[in-house]
Amino acid sequence: MRQNKKSHEGSNPWLGVLPFLGIILFVIASFPLLSGSHTDWRHQLLLNGITYMIGWAGIGTGISHVFFGDKISKSIGFEQNMFETEVGYISLSLGIVALLASSHSTQYWLAIILASSLYRLMCGYLHIQEIIKKKNYAINNTAILVIDIIVPIFLLLAYRAWV
Repeated sequence: MRQNKKSHEGSNPWLGVLPFLGIILFVIASFPLLSGSHTDWRHQLLLNGITYMIGWAGIGTGISHVFFGDKISKSIGFEQNMFETEVGYISLSLGIVALLASSHSTQYWLAIILASSLYRLMCGYLHIQEIIKKKNYAINNTAILVIDIIVPIFLLLAYRAWV
């Protein structure tokens, strides 16, 4: 994907919030766990991570890339091309599988955590390359690094510690 220096100019700044919806939903769903009344809060926190940070985030990201690809491309600092739709399809796939896995055993959880984490870390690597090589500081090329790096680390460490 090539960067167009002016491609992110005039894009909607709210598109920078879209990738964080999974984290926002995770925080909202996990807040009641702070009350201390939930006996297995670690298990529930990890389940919330899979459900929201992979599941609903993937579905939201997928819908964004498939149906609003031109605007998403601009917010990333890319020119739109067919790969935007492919990113949407893999995001939708990971989201749907995460929601299905969340109702099964923890072995399924590990599989979706690994698939999502590898995908996100590789995407993060490409976003870093865009920053370094092309000076692409568009909102969804930079802010997404939080999700591409911190979410996989959290989910992998949480799975290891709590399952």
